[in-house]
Amino acid sequence: MGTRTSKARTPVQERAIHTRDRILRAARALFEEKGYHGTNSKEIAARAGVAVGSFYSYFDEKKPVFLEVIRQYYREIAEKTLQEGEPVAASLKVGKKADPKKTIRELVRALYEAHTLSPSLHREITAMIYSDPEVEAVSAQEERGVRELILGVLSSVSETLAVSDLEAAARVVHRSAEEIIHRLRMFRSDIDEGRILRELEDMLYRYLFVKG
Repeated sequence: MGTRTSKARTPVQERAIHTRDRILRAARALFEEKGYHGTNSKEIAARAGVAVGSFYSYFDEKKPVFLEVIRQYYREIAEKTLQEGEPVAASLKVGKKADPKKTIRELVRALYEAHTLSPSLHREITAMIYSDPEVEAVSAQEERGVRELILGVLSSVSETLAVSDLEAAARVVHRSAEEIIHRLRMFRSDIDEGRILRELEDMLYRYLFVKG
């Protein structure tokens, strides 16, 4: 099932764009506080300080709002991954001269920092993925952008890798890091998070760089 096509208008004037952004910020805050099912369009409009009729001129209902919030959230993750992982970005330039352990460490730390954006929203998105095909489709599409970043990092050090299928390896790295980091951010850990992250870094380093 594909994502729906909205009949609401796309703003082009600055004032309209600002109003739409206010609606999205209000919706995100409510989704974080109350979840998707606990939030309705009237609440979003009220939090944004706009009339309900104005809300419906930009969005047909709350579902398209939630889908756009997801898109924005994943874009923030991708941007934060690049910003936090400066040595990772640097490895794209120096290629095989990059320190493999440092590259993996910075990549894992960048992904971890990206998950500090909104653990509650991430948890809500994860729950919705299993029950809503539209949310699953949008999340899958946006996650591809994160995997492309990881693939870019692996490609930059490809001559030193022990793996040959970089596309598959990018998925393994992404899923492994996502699962572990997601659980660290969503739930309490009975041991220090730093210890777990160091083991994750070591595991990925051995998988990617240690031959035999």
